[in-house]
Amino acid sequence: MNDHLSLAGILARIGIILAMAGSMALGAARAQAPCSDLPPAEGLTLQTLIDRAQRCAAGPRVADREVAVARQRAVATDAALRPHLSAGATATRETVNPDTLGLAFPGLPSLIGPFGVFDARLRLSQAVIDLAQISAGSAADAAVRAAQARADLDREHLASEVALAFIRALAARENLASTEADLRLAMELDTLAHDQHAAGVASGVDLLRAQTAVAQSRYTRSEAQTLLARSQLRLQGLSELPLDPAALTLQGELAAAAVDETPGPEAALAQARRDRPEFALLDAALAEAEARYAQASRRRLPTLSLVADYGLSTTTDRWDQQDTFRIGAQLNLPIYAGGALQADRAASELRIEQQRLQLAALQRQVEEDVLLAVVTVGNTAEQARAAHAALELAQRELASARDRFRHGVADNLDVVAAQANLARARSQLVNAQAAQQQARLNLAAATGHASGFGL
Repeated sequence: MNDHLSLAGILARIGIILAMAGSMALGAARAQAPCSDLPPAEGLTLQTLIDRAQRCAAGPRVADREVAVARQRAVATDAALRPHLSAGATATRETVNPDTLGLAFPGLPSLIGPFGVFDARLRLSQAVIDLAQISAGSAADAAVRAAQARADLDREHLASEVALAFIRALAARENLASTEADLRLAMELDTLAHDQHAAGVASGVDLLRAQTAVAQSRYTRSEAQTLLARSQLRLQGLSELPLDPAALTLQGELAAAAVDETPGPEAALAQARRDRPEFALLDAALAEAEARYAQASRRRLPTLSLVADYGLSTTTDRWDQQDTFRIGAQLNLPIYAGGALQADRAASELRIEQQRLQLAALQRQVEEDVLLAVVTVGNTAEQARAAHAALELAQRELASARDRFRHGVADNLDVVAAQANLARARSQLVNAQAAQQQARLNLAAATGHASGFGL
């Protein structure tokens, strides 16, 4: 007995050491700050920001944990079909009434005991036939696929948000550059108006117009600066970067992409059906629902298991131990469970119908998203070309008006108007280019490729 106690003490100490080691490892993992590494602040690409967001943001990390949980649940479900081995021991102090055992002999006392009984044994069981549990394993595997698809979907949504914020930040940067160019033109006009006024060619009204144009340009530039800071902070927040708009430099151009890069409607639809995570998610959910239905239906069927145990029994008074064993088969046939089996089967059937309806609705919505994105890409490309042509015309109009004012042929009213037209043309071009990039992003998201979107 002392040897057994010593062995038990050793095992207990080993268990304590392992528990402490596990706790220390967990503490170290928790203490380590996620995504402590930072990419270089200069020239950040869209793909760099998408990769960092998908790696560091809370949403994808939580989704990854859900996948891990689903996998462990699948392992636990599969374990029901594997051998189960357990050990147990009982020690009792008891009395026995022989009459209850059918023992009634002359001279036999009416009460035997008290005496001690000790029993220790190993128990082994193995499921042989359990079709319901097999279906439960299939459902657990489908749940893992659903969790993975849900994680992929979270990453796709996050990639779309980052890409949209990136486009808006580029547009804000371009708008700021346009307002600064407008301010330089306004200041040049102001200088020209002063020179013309000093030469007796321009009037005081010309000076006021020029000064007003400078003030308005300064106001517009201030608005553009605020918009740029806001868009950069949004992008930094999504990408898990330190919040400092002044420290963010983006690498990318807002120039319109070629229309021939856009896939046709049929190709885009086929791509969406193949690559959209929503389809993988609903397909897995449908497979899980069908497996749950099969499980509920098979719960009516019998189950067969093999059981065995081996151990020793003895009385603690004499310790006359005897080895005992048992080998057998256990058959179980459900007959009535209060209606639970029928209810589970009906609920599983409704779940299948629900998933099929959702899949059909998704198919319709994806078709709408894809076709609209394809059309929008083409339309925004045309708008970008028109905006570029309008910009060129506005630049020519301004040059003509300034030349007329410089030669004293007209006042600067035409110059101010032409300058305003040029500012609008610049803004329209930036907006048109941003709209086309957003249309390209929407098409990438509609086909399940937002994570690979680039500029």
